[in-house]
Amino acid sequence: MAAPRPSVSPEVFLDAALAIVDEFGADALTTRSLGNAVGLDSTTVYRYFGSKDVLLGTLFDYVTGKVIAEAGSDIESPRERLVALSVAYQKVFFEHPSAARLNGHMADMIHAGRGNAPNTMALSGYVVGALLEMGLAGRDLAIAYQMVESFIVGAVMLESEAHAHTMAVRVLRYRAFGVGTPGLDSLTVDDAEAMSDETLRRGIDAVLDAVEAMASSGPPPQ
Repeated sequence: MAAPRPSVSPEVFLDAALAIVDEFGADALTTRSLGNAVGLDSTTVYRYFGSKDVLLGTLFDYVTGKVIAEAGSDIESPRERLVALSVAYQKVFFEHPSAARLNGHMADMIHAGRGNAPNTMALSGYVVGALLEMGLAGRDLAIAYQMVESFIVGAVMLESEAHAHTMAVRVLRYRAFGVGTPGLDSLTVDDAEAMSDETLRRGIDAVLDAVEAMASSGPPPQ
């Protein structure tokens, strides 16, 4: 018979885990470090989660729940809901940059049947619901979903970890190919960050323009 789980709530574990990852990175999160943070021995923490993959996957799903809360659900336009979701995803994972790369652990956890990810599934439902309202169905729905997911997750993952360093490198790159171009050769990190926000909005708009075109034209001929 499996040992009972400790009485500490999941939120206490996950808030403590997120604090460790935010300050020290994902490699610092172990059953021992989490146990020290919540006042339990590492064996008890291991008994709760079962493996580090499950701990990291559950943590990613926990942060994803913050994205859903940030995006809200009271926006009438399905297109604007997806825009709000992209902005919320960027905001939350820029606040917790080391958590952005834990989605692989979440996928491994689900594939191995060692846990579930209710917030991640709810986020998928949020996207699918908006796409259905936009008129997508069948194969086109799946393709549109992957377009939205690939852009939002990819764009945020690219910039979230070591965000300040990423912006500094981007400034140097823009200055290099923008020599003699007003607005690029004197670019600052603040400018690059503002451009990053604009890029996200323009990028998701371009993706959603393509999605709307798919919905209006129907499936391509076979």
